[in-house]
Amino acid sequence: MKTISAAVLSAMMLVAFPSCDKDDDNNDNNNDGSDYRTSPDDYKPQDEAAISKAMIAPKVNTFQNVYYYDVMNYVWDKQFQDFASKVSKFSNNASVAIGTNAQGNTAVSPLSVFMALAMAAESANGDTRQEILDAMGVTYEELNANIRYLCYLCNQVFDRGAANSGGRNRIKCVNSLWVQNGVEVKDEGVAQLTANYFADLFNMDFEGSDVNQIIKSYISNETNGLIKPNLELNPDIFIVLMNVVYLRDIWNEYGENLPLTDTKFDFVNYDRSTLSTYLLKASYRGGKAVDTEKFSKFYTQTNGGLSLTFFVPNDGYTLDDIYTSDVLNDQTPYVTVDTTSDPEVNYRFFTRCLFPEFKASFDDDIKGAIKKMGVNKFFKLSDCDFSNLTDATV
Repeated sequence: MKTISAAVLSAMMLVAFPSCDKDDDNNDNNNDGSDYRTSPDDYKPQDEAAISKAMIAPKVNTFQNVYYYDVMNYVWDKQFQDFASKVSKFSNNASVAIGTNAQGNTAVSPLSVFMALAMAAESANGDTRQEILDAMGVTYEELNANIRYLCYLCNQVFDRGAANSGGRNRIKCVNSLWVQNGVEVKDEGVAQLTANYFADLFNMDFEGSDVNQIIKSYISNETNGLIKPNLELNPDIFIVLMNVVYLRDIWNEYGENLPLTDTKFDFVNYDRSTLSTYLLKASYRGGKAVDTEKFSKFYTQTNGGLSLTFFVPNDGYTLDDIYTSDVLNDQTPYVTVDTTSDPEVNYRFFTRCLFPEFKASFDDDIKGAIKKMGVNKFFKLSDCDFSNLTDATV
């Protein structure tokens, strides 16, 4: 088992002329993990000069001269925690909406989808904005007050203890705005994206022969070569709002492999086939578990403090029965101490999770899933109001 857990995803929201419904041939949600011949550690950035030439306004780091604990005091406050809970609920709902009909082991980043929708909501007005906000489960006031803190938290290095990776173990959440030459955008709308969303601003000829390669290289550079999408921008598109999430972490501070079981176990796959395999043993000291009628779940953390939750359907239930928003949002508390067996002694539970090696990927259009969540005007001919960013007809 590799010591590195890496996840990358690119989500795009594309605005086309004369309508918003022009992105059928583009990957809204692209996780092209097919080419791992080059290690992320050995990746060399591509087309840097062309990307730099296209950039007309880099992201604004509003926290550059702010003390870390001043930022975290707000993050720990109830206002942000309430917002974070709503982001978590959206993440669970989006995971179900996107993953329900997916094939095979599916890896999606609902955070990336949330960020792309947030930029779309920031750029929109009227009913278009409200539909997006309703799907996200937040108000515009909540989004405006908290999004830059979420962006800050999603751009961190995970070098802790003995796990010094030289900054390679990290989460990176990169937003960008790409505008067709000649399309007028509003300064106030652009300022919100560059400051609150840490977005880079690019201006390019979308009909040029190099535009797809430059955007592809930008995504590849931000993900150390793990995402290399095959882009073909529709000539009608004149604005691209894009989010890219890159995540790399390790299981423990020394980056050691998780140990394998001494014997093989029969693991039942989603299609009910059985795989005889050795299982990986997660740490039991930091793990927490709970049993419910339909499922069991186990919670632990990576070295960087990221949460991992494993769900297993109980006998008589399938993954389809438990892969629902209700289950993912379930607040059933984990059981760590037995206070009933002996009134005079509290027994602490230590639980270890055994799970197989696995790989997961996703490369598909998520427009249908987003529409099922209530976002329709953004995709509907002449109903898309993007007037907070541009007065061009969309």
